[in-house]
Amino acid sequence: MDPDAPIDLPASLVSGVGGDLLATYWPSVIALVIAVGLVVLLVRHHRRGRGASRRRRVARSFGWGVPAAIALIVAVALGVNTWVGYIPSIAAAQRWLDTSPRSPVTVFPDAAVTAGSSGSIPATGPRVTTADRGYSFLTSIPANGRDMPDAGAWVYLPPDYDAPGNTTRYPVIYALHGAPGTAADWFAGGRIDQTLDALIAKGYFPPAIVVSPDLNAGPDKVETEPLNRPGGPQLEDFVVEDVVAWADSQLRTQAETGKRVIAGMSAGGLGALLYGLHHPDVFSSVISLLPYTEPYTPEVIADPESTALNTPLAVIAARGGATDQKIFLGQGDGEKPTEATQIRDALRAQGQVTTLRVLPGLSHNWTAARTIMPYGLVWIAQQWGWEPPR
Repeated sequence: MDPDAPIDLPASLVSGVGGDLLATYWPSVIALVIAVGLVVLLVRHHRRGRGASRRRRVARSFGWGVPAAIALIVAVALGVNTWVGYIPSIAAAQRWLDTSPRSPVTVFPDAAVTAGSSGSIPATGPRVTTADRGYSFLTSIPANGRDMPDAGAWVYLPPDYDAPGNTTRYPVIYALHGAPGTAADWFAGGRIDQTLDALIAKGYFPPAIVVSPDLNAGPDKVETEPLNRPGGPQLEDFVVEDVVAWADSQLRTQAETGKRVIAGMSAGGLGALLYGLHHPDVFSSVISLLPYTEPYTPEVIADPESTALNTPLAVIAARGGATDQKIFLGQGDGEKPTEATQIRDALRAQGQVTTLRVLPGLSHNWTAARTIMPYGLVWIAQQWGWEPPR
């Protein structure tokens, strides 16, 4: 199939999925109107109280000025959030604040899902998925050393995953957040679970599992990429070895290269591309959103060998030829596509099946990531022939 063939998706399956008022500018406009109204009242009271004592004028100014300032700050914050797209809904905010890990065992109290088991869910016990809606939860994945603690991870199970008697195994999408970021990002700002519910329901993508691990190597959000750091956390090894092994032992995955997708945005987009290039035996598909060509993590760029291993163009040149992988690159036209184009051209020069999609009206933020992700998923499904009949 032509990798650059158009991908036609209904608007309802792209930016409109899973949003509410927080995904629009209306809350910001309302807060701004309130701020302006309070300022008008402040000026009016100030004029009327010219003959009052200085103490009373200060009290009146404080009484109206503070609420006006708060409303203005809220208006700006809501406007920035709408543009960035980090918290598009109340549900997204709740997920971002959720810090209570749950395991596949406690999700299904009557199910004995243990490491090394088939992961099949028995007919008994409470159901959490439905025929048209999946289920998302926060869990924890052992890091097995790697110079990092165990990490939280958000997981999505597709519709009917726990239907009585269902033993189906599913493809897995491993989703990497940006920097700074958390495991919740793809389920909050990225809305990946709601996107998949919609794509699966309409027949654009087969039922699949999502695993999105936290890649901060600690409790704090960090401005570093999810790479193996010399003398520090081995984040690539953690994802490629520990996270994949955990998913294959705890969930009903199709534990094979051909059914694993590695995806990410920004720093996670760089990570996804590099993980795919380094490990074609683990991931058959790559979705790299908002990618770039040069790592910036201090420990990486201070080490020449690590820099070469984590610079996409150098890795592509060093591997010498194409693989069977399908690689999707995506970004918005709010930033120059120069670096993404360089990556695409280097891959195509080796005969790699790849595409670059630049969507209009999008910048380097979560609004772009969640808008472009459906196109990446559908493209991967089409390239592999995964797309079920509608």
